[in-house]
Parts: sequence; C-alpha cells; structure tokens
Amino acid sequence: MKSHDPEKAISDLRDHLARHDKPLAFLCGAGTSCAAGSMVGDQWKALIPAVAALTEICGNDVKALGDSFEKAWDSIAENCIAEGQDTFVESMLSRIRMMLRAIGGSDSLCGLSRDELSTLEESVRKTIAKEVAPDLSTLPDVFPHADLARWIARTSRSIPIELFTVNYDILFEYALESERVPVFDGFVGSHQPFFHADSLRREEASPGKSWTRVWKMHGSVNWSRIEKGDSRSIVRSAVSEHGEMILPSFDKYDESRQQPYTAFADRLRRFLEQDDALLIVLGFSFGDDHINELIFGALDNCPRTHVYSLQYSNIDEGSQLHRRAMQRSNMIVMTPERAIIGGRSYPWESSEELAVASKLYVSNGKTGAEEKSHLVIGDFAKFSEFLVSMVKS
Repeated sequence: MKSHDPEKAISDLRDHLARHDKPLAFLCGAGTSCAAGSMVGDQWKALIPAVAALTEICGNDVKALGDSFEKAWDSIAENCIAEGQDTFVESMLSRIRMMLRAIGGSDSLCGLSRDELSTLEESVRKTIAKEVAPDLSTLPDVFPHADLARWIARTSRSIPIELFTVNYDILFEYALESERVPVFDGFVGSHQPFFHADSLRREEASPGKSWTRVWKMHGSVNWSRIEKGDSRSIVRSAVSEHGEMILPSFDKYDESRQQPYTAFADRLRRFLEQDDALLIVLGFSFGDDHINELIFGALDNCPRTHVYSLQYSNIDEGSQLHRRAMQRSNMIVMTPERAIIGGRSYPWESSEELAVASKLYVSNGKTGAEEKSHLVIGDFAKFSEFLVSMVKS
C-alpha cells in the first residue's frame, strides 16, 4: 500500500521555515483562536469558542429575544442550507445583513420588521464581540500564540513575516506585544490610528523588515468607524462591545467597509505572487471563497509558490480543499491520517522510530489488523511547539 513518510514531510516543512531569505506568511483561522485556553478539571476550556460553539451561543442569545426571533433564526439557517452554505455564525450574519439591505420600511422578512431585523443583527454582532474579547489576563504565560511570537522574536529574516488572520480577536497582537515584537497592521497615527491602505501597497510607506505584519482580513473587535464632516475613517482603538467592524462574507463588499478587506486581499495576492513564497495555513477551513480563489489562482500562476495546509481534522475526499490540492503539486495538505503531497493522496506510513516528527506523529496501535497513525501538527498548539523547538539551543 502506498503511503507518505511523515518524517520527510515534517523535515521538508522545517527546511522551508528555516530559510531566512524566503517570503513567509501564515493564514490563521478560527482553529487557532480556540487553541488558547486551559484545563478545567479534566475538560479543555477554550478561551474563545470554536465556530460551532460560537454559533450556538449567538443562537441562544437571539432566541432569548422572543419566539419571533427564534423562528427567524431557524428560518435563516434553513435558507443558508438551501443555498448550499453552512449555518455557522458568519454565514448567518451575512444573510441577516443582506436582508436588512433588501427590506423596505413596511416590509417583513422571516417574520421580522426592519427594526426587528436590526435588533437581531445587533444581538449577533454584540455576542460575537463579547465572546471573542475575553479577559486576556486569564491567559497562561505559555499559550500557542505566545509560542509563535517567541519564534518570530528569535528568528532573523531578510523579508518581514506576514500574518493574515480571519479572526476578530486580538490574541496575536497581545502575544506579539508581550514578546516585544514590533507589529504593523496597516493603521498609522498615535491618538486614533487610522487605516492607511497605501501603506499596504507601497513598501516605502511601511516600517522595516523587523516589523511583523498582521492583517485582520475579516475585521477586528478593536476597530471602529468615525465620521468628521464629510470624511469617514476606520480607526483602531479600545476593544468595542458593539463589534461594528466584524466583516463576514457579503459585508466585506459593503461600500463603507470594503477598503480594509480589499486592501488585505490584495496584499495576500501580492504576497503569493512573490517568487518562492511560502504560505502556512492553520485552523482555516477554506470557507471564504474569495481567499480560496486568491490562493488557488496563485498556485496555478506561480509554480514556485508553495502552500502548506495543516489540518486539525481529516478532510472529505469531496471537499474543495481535497479536490484542489489533488490538482496542484505545489500545495501540501497534512491531516491526522493522510496527506496530499505532489497531487497524491496517501495515508501516513507507520514507523516506530521517528526523529524529526517524534512529538508530532503518534501511533494509536492496531485497530483490528490495521495500524492507525495520526499526525497532530495541524493542532495549532503542537505547531507552535514545533516552531519553538527550531530555535531552542
């Protein structure tokens, strides 16, 4: 039976990361946020809930508003399913905002008036903002984002590291600042730093190579909009309970919000078009079609660009990620039980002596006559430990 060698796969990844002259970026999804937390008794409690749990929390808060809101929430979920979308909170919030744009003053949609839809949208937005902005003082000294920050602080690169994230929380910013890593996020100023799109397009308008770039592609809980006369700006300030700059799906294209999203998307495209660029994808489910097209399009047009997708769970053969990776030799997908490398999908081979992958590759022994083996580098906590191991003496 054909298989992939986990030790070689991890060693190749390590070699890529060790090259100081290689353009390097990380794309981080919700799976990285829920990797931070602690054990409560014998149960793991994430500081920030995963997408499914966050959706349930938002749904419960909506249902507490009354029967009509509960029915509307269920109806919106059914509409998402009918359109082939998931029913996670980003899709739900996107559809609610689309309904708000479509509804007239005396109309109703899903049994709600325009004012009631506004109340529904506000409830979801505020719940998200509350859940993704916990008390950071409760974080332990060692958590996955801090490990990533320590690795960045201890590595020297000729090209700035770029960190793209679709998360709304500020865990990466907190961790990087705790490690005294200079960070640039596209905002400039000192009183109310404002978003400056030109600083993403022109290198001379950005800080030097020692500054790590953090691009919040779906918005952030510490962004807000201000208006002065006829001008409108997006500023970074204290964490807001309103969540007004949470930018899921369709809302990224709203005229008042599109500048950050389009600027960051263009930044991702230009990063991927660099010669020999390397993008590491962590905790991301490939649920954003625009980001997906940027990645897969770059892989088609730039054969020396490589993307590693490190998945926490196994993926279905019918999934978009599996299908696309099978068509592209410069995309490597690593899941617990198998990998797609060079356009070939095989399980991991079993081995008792693994030097490089020893902490990341575990064998569960035999299930019947078949030995089950798992690679856990798709767990952001394990990947961060892997990074730290590279700079320890």
